[in-house]
Amino acid sequence: MKNKQARNISIAVVITLLASFVVVASLLRPSTLDIGRVDLNTVEDGTYIGICQNKVLFAVVKVEVSGHEIRGIEILEHKKSYLPQAEMIAGDVLAGQSLEVDAISGATLTSDTVKKAIEDALLQGIQLPTR
Repeated sequence: MKNKQARNISIAVVITLLASFVVVASLLRPSTLDIGRVDLNTVEDGTYIGICQNKVLFAVVKVEVSGHEIRGIEILEHKKSYLPQAEMIAGDVLAGQSLEVDAISGATLTSDTVKKAIEDALLQGIQLPTR
């Protein structure tokens, strides 16, 4: 009888741990992000730092703008295991001069996080209308 109770308690503990893991994993999973459009004609020359925190994914980028063109994008901070994909998406944005580039296959959430950080940087350089 004691063995049956111990087995039932062990099963209940395992089920509780698995359920807890599933809940925590779903809460920490990064989400897809809405990436806006930035008109480069409104961005002043300069170097801007952009940041995006997407739950457990975190990206910090440095964007250089000159002559209303993106001249360089450097990934300053990103999860090491996804750094090559982060650099690829930054390269695509640079080559296309637009945030409207396809996500890297297998790294959609990393792509979104990096593009959102680039958007954040570019928005800092927007010229405010003069009155």
